[in-house]
Amino acid sequence: MSETFKKHEKLHLKNDFDKTFSCGKRHINNYFVIIYNKNFLGYTRIGITIKRKFGKAHKRNKLKRYIREIYRKNKSLFPQGYDIVFLPRKNLSKDFDNLSFEDIKNIILNISERLK
Repeated sequence: MSETFKKHEKLHLKNDFDKTFSCGKRHINNYFVIIYNKNFLGYTRIGITIKRKFGKAHKRNKLKRYIREIYRKNKSLFPQGYDIVFLPRKNLSKDFDNLSFEDIKNIILNISERLK
């Protein structure tokens, strides 16, 4: 599978986010709420929403880069044909400075196995 993150693989429209939030299933752990919904497109799209309460802009942007990179490198481990929205929780905000990229990668990939 290609290790690129193309424009069509990103959720852009408010309507798509609203549909995922209203109709999607949720998976919750200590660090993330993952909302996923079938999109009937044949490929997966991801969206990331982080509240300002999470921290300063550089911290929020770093987490977004981590999530996109994890998805880009591990597309085959995510279910195909879904819209997936990542919502970090307060515990991740507190522990983010102490967690490495590998820790966050393991957390997200464990969740992705359960989504299938």
